[in-house]
Amino acid sequence: MKKYLWLAALGMLSACASSTDNGTHYHQLPDSAFHAPTQRNHEVAIQIVLAEPLKNENLLYQTDDYHLNFAQKNLWAAPLSDALAANLANKLNAFSGSHTYVPQPLADSKASILKVYFDRFQGTYRGETQISGYAQSANGARRPFVIATPQRGDGYTAMLDSLNAGLSEVAQIIAR
Repeated sequence: MKKYLWLAALGMLSACASSTDNGTHYHQLPDSAFHAPTQRNHEVAIQIVLAEPLKNENLLYQTDDYHLNFAQKNLWAAPLSDALAANLANKLNAFSGSHTYVPQPLADSKASILKVYFDRFQGTYRGETQISGYAQSANGARRPFVIATPQRGDGYTAMLDSLNAGLSEVAQIIAR
């Protein structure tokens, strides 16, 4: 009888352990930790504004011309707006010599603001990722961007690599 009680207790413990592992995977955008440049010039704060579908924690995938899928078990490890601000700041600082780009929460209160609006940031059924939106400088000038980047391989890691490559193109457009 003690043997059966011990097996039942062991079974309950293993059930509890497996219920905490729900298969959820957390992803981060490559280069999403801000690296402050050693030389600081005129500071520009990057403020990210996301379209409604991008505001939640789920990675987004377009399954056909009409439908978007919010990944249920593949989530952003940190808010997407924070990751995008850090990633773009790092990329823009590599291009710029006259400005220092900083994610808005880290910027000096006197910094000018660059708002970057994203209405698409997703993988697609076509084997590419899409990024679109526009950047608006403090003087009101807008630079639109529509980027489609081929995805090399399957899965969310390949999707994130492709989105990161697309963000390099976005940074080049903004830096012009």
